[in-house]
Amino acid sequence: MLGKLLKYDFKNLYKTLLPIYLITIVITILTVILNNLSDTSNLFATLNVLMILSYVVILMVLVVGTFFLSIRDFYLDFATERGYLTNTLPVKKSTIITSKFITGVTTMITSIVVMFISILILVIGNGEWSSFASGIANFFKDIPTDAVVMLILITVLMIVAYISGLAVCFLSIALGQLKNTNKLGFSFLAYIVIYIIYEMYFTFSLALIGVISPDFVRSLDNEVGAIASVNILFAILIGLVIIITAIITPITNYILKNKLNLE
Repeated sequence: MLGKLLKYDFKNLYKTLLPIYLITIVITILTVILNNLSDTSNLFATLNVLMILSYVVILMVLVVGTFFLSIRDFYLDFATERGYLTNTLPVKKSTIITSKFITGVTTMITSIVVMFISILILVIGNGEWSSFASGIANFFKDIPTDAVVMLILITVLMIVAYISGLAVCFLSIALGQLKNTNKLGFSFLAYIVIYIIYEMYFTFSLALIGVISPDFVRSLDNEVGAIASVNILFAILIGLVIIITAIITPITNYILKNKLNLE
């Protein structure tokens, strides 16, 4: 059943995202063309500036829009009339939530890939591929092991943080749909409260580590290299994000399973 849910959710998301991807590539190509023509006349130079601004905007829409589309899809399935159809599906609410997580992360990865392709088109079109490629090669040529570990940890942290961000929004919607009116407004209010608690959790957890293990904190300053210290901090943050997400998600599942309000 999860496979069918994924197919349905991907269809809902990509029917909006695919046109955005196409627009991104088209704007990228136009930016390359106008950039190459900008030295020939003032008109092309002006158009090039406008196109660069459009390019920056579409990249922002690509990332931010993907996130909000995932949130919108969850909201429609549990806080609107579409919830009646969702509630009749012979599947656990936890499976539906899992599908939302998978599609949310996958579509974001797809959007980042499209962004990367767009940047490559821009670099190649402007004749800067050689310097770009050599810069990347030089960066990874002499990079220390600790720095490689840092890049890996940053990537993992970004992924789990994104999943956690979705989890916070999902819980906010689950709480907001408990109301009979203005569910969107109450969802937004719930998000603000949860976000404050979320930030307090990280602040308290890091402070608690410092209180319980002051020797460990001092060792980060005195005995461990700067990059290694940052890596340890990233690893701790990853653990904290996973813990809070593991707490939030079951609460969302419980509310949608036992307190789903379709009025």
